[in-house]
Amino acid sequence: MNVIGIAIGATGLLLLLLFVWMLVLSVKRKHLEQERRRKEYSYRKAMEKNRKQEREEKVYKAENGDIPTMLYLAAEAERTNLRQALYWYNKAAHLDSVTGMYGVVRISAKMREDLVLREQARFWQVCISASEGSLESKYDMAIALFHGRGTTQNISKAIVTMTQVAAQSHLPAILFLGQWYCSEDNPEPEPEQSTEWFKKAVELKSNEGRMMLGLNYINGVGVEADFSRGCYWLERASEKGYTDAMYNAGSVWMERGSNGRSIAYIWLFIAGQLGHEEARILRDKVAMNIGVDIVVGLQSLSKPMIRRIREKKVPTHSLIKALNKLYKRSIPTQEEPEQEVEELSETIPPEFGDKQSYSQMDAPLVSTKTKLDYSPS
Repeated sequence: MNVIGIAIGATGLLLLLLFVWMLVLSVKRKHLEQERRRKEYSYRKAMEKNRKQEREEKVYKAENGDIPTMLYLAAEAERTNLRQALYWYNKAAHLDSVTGMYGVVRISAKMREDLVLREQARFWQVCISASEGSLESKYDMAIALFHGRGTTQNISKAIVTMTQVAAQSHLPAILFLGQWYCSEDNPEPEPEQSTEWFKKAVELKSNEGRMMLGLNYINGVGVEADFSRGCYWLERASEKGYTDAMYNAGSVWMERGSNGRSIAYIWLFIAGQLGHEEARILRDKVAMNIGVDIVVGLQSLSKPMIRRIREKKVPTHSLIKALNKLYKRSIPTQEEPEQEVEELSETIPPEFGDKQSYSQMDAPLVSTKTKLDYSPS
């Protein structure tokens, strides 16, 4: 019995020791697991902190103009947050990144219901074409920047871009700059620049450029006022059938006495016959001050001019010289090289033959029969 008791006691003790050992092992394992979890948690926190810090550094770099970082953040956000991706692509695009421009266009295609975004996409598509060398697209880009169409308005950048386009003899850009530098909306107008740009437009044989240069001379914008030279450019454009120039020529002549009103009526009548509605209104106003007989004579004189203008057969300076001869004017005709052209003449109606100087205010009209010579000689 003693042996059995001892064996049972030893077995119990062994089991107790085994239990204690297992308990200690379990506690130790639990402690190790807790330690592992604590380390993992600390590691994750450290990694999150590092990632957060790294992202903050990237955001800081991107916000301060680092284009590669902007594009990285945009590409990263494009998988989960299109608006955020669009933000970064837009920032890169505004720094002339073509990749950024493509990004805006690509995201816009995924968000077609957004009308504002669609307008922005059109702007950036134009910019992409401009970056590929399209001069017309570069001009359109400058216009969009100037008016804030599809992008934030940036007048200074628009003018820089427009000047680059104009330097390549792009006529619409040249005319735009000519008008901008004398515009009331320009906070820093440069009238001399306006006149210089219009002269460049004239070199490209632009009738609008001729007209605007003429108005600058008449109004003394960027140059000393010179009525005769201004009228030359207005009438030079008018000879080419540019009705806006005819209207302006009529406007400036109508206040120059009876001869001036007759000249004004001629240009306004021609412009009206060619479809210029405002010229018709002003023509009728002028007609009230010159009498029916004179109006009939002026219309008879103007009809062959209209025919020649419509047929584009008006010799250079011919109408200017004809009016100079008829009204004893002194409008210069040496601003542009003359061309050898055929002579064009018509009979002046008896009631239409003024031989007075246009500078004489309210001078009477003198009847005569002669030839109205349109030739450049």
